[in-house]
Amino acid sequence: MTTDNATSLALEAWELSRSTLLAHLRFMGAAFAKLRLLPISGATLATDGSHIRFDPAWVLAQYRNDQAFLTRAYLHVVLHNVFLHPFCDPSTDPALWDAACDIAVEATIDELALPFAAPANRAARDAALAPVKAALPLVSAETVYRYLREAREEGRLADDDVAQLRELFCVDDHAVWHAVSVAEAKGGDRQGDASEDPRAAERDDNAGPAPTAPSDDGIDMPFPEEARTAKRQRKSHQAMSSDDVFKKDAPEEAHAANMGRFADSVTLDRARDQWKNVAYEMGVQLDSYRKLWGAEGSSLSMNLREVTRKRQDYRDFLRKFAHQGETMRINDDEFDYVFYTFGLRKYGNLPLIEPLEFAEEKRIRDFVIAIDTSASTKDGLVRKFIERTYSILADETSFFADMNVLIVQCDAAVTDVATIKSARDLEDYLRDLTIEGLGGTDFRPVFALVNDLVERGELTNLGGLVYFTDGHGTFPSRKPAFETAFVFVDDYDDVQVPPWAMKVVLEETIVLQE
Repeated sequence: MTTDNATSLALEAWELSRSTLLAHLRFMGAAFAKLRLLPISGATLATDGSHIRFDPAWVLAQYRNDQAFLTRAYLHVVLHNVFLHPFCDPSTDPALWDAACDIAVEATIDELALPFAAPANRAARDAALAPVKAALPLVSAETVYRYLREAREEGRLADDDVAQLRELFCVDDHAVWHAVSVAEAKGGDRQGDASEDPRAAERDDNAGPAPTAPSDDGIDMPFPEEARTAKRQRKSHQAMSSDDVFKKDAPEEAHAANMGRFADSVTLDRARDQWKNVAYEMGVQLDSYRKLWGAEGSSLSMNLREVTRKRQDYRDFLRKFAHQGETMRINDDEFDYVFYTFGLRKYGNLPLIEPLEFAEEKRIRDFVIAIDTSASTKDGLVRKFIERTYSILADETSFFADMNVLIVQCDAAVTDVATIKSARDLEDYLRDLTIEGLGGTDFRPVFALVNDLVERGELTNLGGLVYFTDGHGTFPSRKPAFETAFVFVDDYDDVQVPPWAMKVVLEETIVLQE
């Protein structure tokens, strides 16, 4: 069989698989339309957010042996993109992330109960998934990743166990995700080997056949001269080559010029936004099919909500508690008119401008951070939350110089109160930090303490109270005289707070950010 014939038959096999899937999953039409099929002889099955790369000979062999496997593999790869798995953070552990993504996707496919996509090793998969589902209210790549990371840190999971999990649920190659994300993190620098040819990294990481690099793939193809000489005016063009600017502004033309180049890091941010839109559209359509799917589509629906949920910037959130006040700094927006008019009178056309030394700004002076130290709250996450908050408080644009911050630890009762007056106090507190409590949860003692401090005049300009918790506790029955927010991490969208309080759900990756 010639190469052209094999490629043509492989594309037909993919088309049959897609038709089968769309007959059952009509709400995924836009998702399947987003990915272009890219045949490369000897390549592993992989996606870069824009293509599905495959080896035609491998596809034909799978189709001949088990058509259901190829259909499930197609759905597997598409769901990776819908759930934004290829757009991983460069700091994530590749082995854990790969296993977590495959587990999340395969669990979602299993829950859809498609009659033609049953895996051959279902019993082994179910046994491996049982503890994960028991521990997590939502099986997503992020929650499974944290579950696996904590298990490994606690010694309950070895690297060999992670490899076995990956093998059990593995369908496609994820090496290109990490190569591209690292290249994107470096600002689109395409001089390194990983960003210039992500397949080189895959050849090092995979024992399978090395992907080939056809000589006519367009990598060395020259771009139009106007694309190289065009003036770069946008901020997104800074520190980028003319080649990359051309491709970022005109991805369709770039794709044609590159003749289907795989894993282009320049368009990674664009692809991520496009897949978020696809996920949102899928979520809307899935809601219309809710009666048809019932509980079978719940995992998919929850993952889609997680993907499309608006992320809260913690720094911007803290600024909601700021008050107007005067701070000592050079005010470039205002100046003393006395000197201005004096210069005009004295020298004719020489105004004297001296900026004011004070500026009116919104900053935080008195603030309370309450930490739920009950047994249901993770010790490590509590520490990271305080450290993350410290990094924001240390920013001189957030607080007045005479800041007064209380850090209160509380489970069923207040166990520790620390007063922070400066960045040095925060450093000392973090160095000697001991988590007290780890019992039950009652929010009322903290509110009673803060009310008492306000009445005694120790908190004269209170910006508000932020309570970091898992939500499992007793709330006050009355609205306090100060702004209050309860902060949750990731998995607590369903927790209800009193109507007088703000509710903020942060990503654990934001809390853990260094």
